[in-house]
Amino acid sequence: MKLICLDGQTLLLRVCLYCAFSLFTVSFQAYASTNITLTLAEAIKKTLNQNPSLNVFPLREQGLQAERETAQLSPAYRVGAELENVAGTGQLSGTKSAELTVSLSSVLELGGKKQARVDVVDQKLALTQIKKQITSLDLLSTVTKNYIQLLIDKQRIQLAKEEVSLAQATADEVNKRVRAAIAPKADYARAVAAVEQARLNVSRVEQRMHAHKMALANLWGEMQPQFNNVAGSLFDYGSSRSFESLFERVKNNPSLAFFAAETRLKESEIRLAKTQQQADIDWSVGIRRSADIDESALVAGFSVPLFAEKRAESAVKSALAARNEITFRQQDFLLRIHTQLYQAYTAREQAVTSATTLRQSIIPQLTDALTQTKTAYQRGLYSYLDFLTARQELLNAKRALIEASADALLLAAEIEQLTAEPLLIEQNNVGISND
Repeated sequence: MKLICLDGQTLLLRVCLYCAFSLFTVSFQAYASTNITLTLAEAIKKTLNQNPSLNVFPLREQGLQAERETAQLSPAYRVGAELENVAGTGQLSGTKSAELTVSLSSVLELGGKKQARVDVVDQKLALTQIKKQITSLDLLSTVTKNYIQLLIDKQRIQLAKEEVSLAQATADEVNKRVRAAIAPKADYARAVAAVEQARLNVSRVEQRMHAHKMALANLWGEMQPQFNNVAGSLFDYGSSRSFESLFERVKNNPSLAFFAAETRLKESEIRLAKTQQQADIDWSVGIRRSADIDESALVAGFSVPLFAEKRAESAVKSALAARNEITFRQQDFLLRIHTQLYQAYTAREQAVTSATTLRQSIIPQLTDALTQTKTAYQRGLYSYLDFLTARQELLNAKRALIEASADALLLAAEIEQLTAEPLLIEQNNVGISND
């Protein structure tokens, strides 16, 4: 019995150890599955591979390929039958004088109409490819801006937690003075309320970051984000190119290629309209059987519509007007993109200057000021309001640094969208990739 009891204890011990090990393994796997850091390159790759808005283009191309096959078809052959001199009166009564004609007919296209139709469809295919590039560029910009928003949220959460720490430290200092009967209890109540408000702010910013994670994950079709962190720094601005260099790179924008492709499409439509100025020939051949003489004979005929060139003039004029309109739309686009690029460029330069000044000069001075104010408050030289003001000025400066850095990166993403190229010469964390 003693041996059996010992075996039972051993078995129970093994079961407990196995359960503990399994629980540890599951917990570690759960932690590992949530502790995933996403990079911008991964976000872009997932979006380009899985975003539904890009899946429509293969279907459009399939439809145009079918349209091209139709355009390559020649006019159809037609079989006809005609029965004459039947069920009349007198000599034409009954079927003794009947004439039956069986014919084969079609249309002989002239002026290169088939090739013109095919050229129009080919240009539509090329235009679809450009539209896909434009949609992809818009998606890249959206991914980049959403990614930058998460970098902003990271810094806001960090600042919010720092605000909690500073508020708690302030409350502790106030509590010491209240216990020493140097400061009124109302100061401590205000300090404790400030701590609670700071904690609420942390919760609010964390909730906002979760919503932004959801928005980013939705771009590649995930209903729940499978990552909990993003790589990169909000304060890495790099060194940008000159405005003249950036505007020169606007020619890489797919929208300009779209204008060129649209022009080629309109020119192919002009050629197709001009082919209508040359009339087609309707032809037919057949055999006719006469019952009254019991003989057969071949029949043939053709017809050509008159004034085809004049009738096609309006279609040619319409196609020419549509082609010429593109030139003015392209000029308007260049003017608008020049304005947008200049505004984004100057605003970004100002944002970088503001962020640099805040980091290198203003925040260090306010940090020293807070330290000195705290010491003076402990010695009774400054009031609680002075202490609170110094703390708030430092937090406001750090908040302004986050906003200026956010503007710098978001404006960089806008410039990249306009130029279709990375803006920053030295930037490893944020930016639209050439790929």
